[in-house]
Amino acid sequence: MIQRVKSLIKKQILPPLKKSQRKVQRLAFLLRGPEKLDFEFETLPKIDKGVAIAEIVKDLDIPANLPYDLNEKLAFFQEHGYVVLEQIYEHKELEQVWSEIDHVLENNENYEIEAIAHRFNEQKLTPVKDIPKKNLTGIGARLNDYHDSSMKTKVLSTNPFLRVFLEAALEKNIAIFQSLVFKYSSQQAIHQDFPWVTSQIPSHLAAAWIPFEDVHPDSGPLIYYPGSHRMPKFDFGNTGILFKSGKSLMDPEKDFAQFLDKTLKENKLNGEVLLINKGDALIWHGGLVHGGTPIKDLSKTRKSLVVHFSSINGLKTHRYAPTPENAYETINGVRIYDNGHLKHLKNIL
Repeated sequence: MIQRVKSLIKKQILPPLKKSQRKVQRLAFLLRGPEKLDFEFETLPKIDKGVAIAEIVKDLDIPANLPYDLNEKLAFFQEHGYVVLEQIYEHKELEQVWSEIDHVLENNENYEIEAIAHRFNEQKLTPVKDIPKKNLTGIGARLNDYHDSSMKTKVLSTNPFLRVFLEAALEKNIAIFQSLVFKYSSQQAIHQDFPWVTSQIPSHLAAAWIPFEDVHPDSGPLIYYPGSHRMPKFDFGNTGILFKSGKSLMDPEKDFAQFLDKTLKENKLNGEVLLINKGDALIWHGGLVHGGTPIKDLSKTRKSLVVHFSSINGLKTHRYAPTPENAYETINGVRIYDNGHLKHLKNIL
């Protein structure tokens, strides 16, 4: 009897009470008004503190055959919040990685690598073997943390020409945070990464976008807003600049989207469409506003790999499933934590 009463309270009485409480908290927050928030200055990477670039790069292990001017690229990144590193990948390497990905997609019944598919299983992470092929290979699907299972993808993600730039943009020692594989444009609304892709130091976040093919204008290319990494940050209420489900008071879609639109206009920041080529890599700041534009020609793919990075100080363990011993690999000088949730899938490809 006591257990039934406890169950009744938990399932039928507490939820509406909590919902009412959140409504009151939200109203009080709106009446009070949001705070002016930003990353904590003390935690910022040197490049965001305005430290001289010569000082930032002096202790880095810079490859002798670096195919771009590091100082020039860093100055551009510091000002605009993104940069393109042209032709740092051999096309053959990219083709080998995509061939492996394509094999997994076409033979998904043999793999437990996780993915999210549009209009399937409430868009929850699901083993690919349990996703119908038409959903897995269609628009709106993505593979999550594919690098956990693929040594080729780990090597691609830790390219020394990419690594040295990220060390300058974050800190000398960096770690992979997560990876996403897309066959088609995400068509995702404009957003910033740091409220959702959260490390222990929110300002220590950058992403690399690596296309496996030349980006076609009708394929739903990326759109980004140069300089938006310096915008004021959104106050989610209760949780500051980070969104935490069940705790934040503001809506992560409607309220956040309205804030971005308003703040971009106030700061006169305009969007630019990204058309880069196979072999290039785009790096963006964790605070850069960006998104995926609509696909105009549904026959056009936009095959790509997105890899999020943090410093080791900002990411001391796997982001959600560290192993008991906090195991990791180091590849090309980049730390990659073992996924304790999917240990059996490590480097199976």
